Amino acid sequence: MGAAEPGRAAARPESFTWPLLAVLVVILLQVLVPARDRLGPPLVVPAVEGLMLLVLVVIAAQRGPVPRSARSTVLVLFGVLVAANAAAAGRLVSLVLDNGDVDGAPPTVGRLLVAAGLVLLANVVMFGLFYWQLDGGGPAGRIAVPTPFPDFQFPQTAAPELAAAGWRPHFGDYLYVAFTNVVAFSPTDTLPLTLRSKGLMALQSVISLGVLVVVLSRVINILPP
Repeated sequence: MGAAEPGRAAARPESFTWPLLAVLVVILLQVLVPARDRLGPPLVVPAVEGLMLLVLVVIAAQRGPVPRSARSTVLVLFGVLVAANAAAAGRLVSLVLDNGDVDGAPPTVGRLLVAAGLVLLANVVMFGLFYWQLDGGGPAGRIAVPTPFPDFQFPQTAAPELAAAGWRPHFGDYLYVAFTNVVAFSPTDTLPLTLRSKGLMALQSVISLGVLVVVLSRVINILPP
């Protein structure tokens, strides 16, 4: 066992409040945007997300922050969320490549952009959740002594003088990593260290790249010269 860092012993795992609120925002946007104004995702996707959200709420409510023993279950649930969004992205790309009416209506620029926006937003949130729970044993693991090896290297961990003593990443940091990976298709200031984190970032980039390339190409074809 390693020596405890200053302020580490009294630390508590990060709450699931903000992650759960982020999932709720994604679900509400998918449900509240009228079907006539978007191409997807189908209602089965927010239904799966809603079911997973309820399960996560039950787990988190047991003892406040999710206990370390529940990490495997949480990772599986986040994996289901990522798979559901990947399926929605694949459906959108397939529909757009059909070169015909989509869901019985012409694929207008507005519908295409709203659909792409919903998929990309979910892509950021779902992968942000996965990174947050995966890195260094999750929220509970990152405050343990000794701390497990990290999956990501943040600037503050590479240069401790840039942050307060005992700094550790929170959900917002992983959400930012997921966002930059979507818009840049590569790591920016935070580096993946393990094969699993590299694989997840590659998968996220492929999903966002496929949606952006196909949808924007179709939008350009629809717009008048």
